[in-house]
Amino acid sequence: MPQQAERSVIGLGGRLSYLFGRVCSRIPGIAYVRHRIVAVDIHTMPPMPRGYYARLIGPGELAGHRIDACAAVQAERFAAGMLCLGAFNSRDALVGVTWLDMETHDERVLGVRFRLPAHAAWDGGLWIDEERRLSRAFVALWAGIRDWLDDQGLRQSISSIADYNAASLAAHRSLGARVIGHVAVLRIGRHQLTFGGKGGRPRLTRAGVRPEIRL
Repeated sequence: MPQQAERSVIGLGGRLSYLFGRVCSRIPGIAYVRHRIVAVDIHTMPPMPRGYYARLIGPGELAGHRIDACAAVQAERFAAGMLCLGAFNSRDALVGVTWLDMETHDERVLGVRFRLPAHAAWDGGLWIDEERRLSRAFVALWAGIRDWLDDQGLRQSISSIADYNAASLAAHRSLGARVIGHVAVLRIGRHQLTFGGKGGRPRLTRAGVRPEIRL
């Protein structure tokens, strides 16, 4: 993506957030990260392209595939109650996965617990096979999300994306994603200061204690 296009996707706030995070990373014991919370409505998600299908994958089956999440991360996600949705091509080859959550979602990078609206689910950890990134695998995966949401009677998918992740922000924008909020975290030693969510007040917690963010 050209640099100018990246800037337009990230925006001034994202660039400032990235720079502040870089400054904090140079100070021992200090870290800062800020994510945009984006929502994609089911009616803007694509239909399933011809020659593809999607379905849920269990731990045993997923262990037979090589994806970006290692075995420990996969086990952690399944233990937390997350569901793995896989997209397959006409040869039954796995071309991509994403992870789904309902009601609440524990976000590892931010160290927070998101409480989701009743009409929405969480999706994150999206992965597309490198050899198939020029295929319709991305479209098939999002079509699978759409079909799964519809089966659950849900209307929306919610994700968190780092301010500086231009590729992911652009991909979600192409699906009609809307920014519904921001969550920023400043860690100082064993304490975390969390900004964002409904209510607007910063919350100070100790390491390992996840503040709850209502969306």
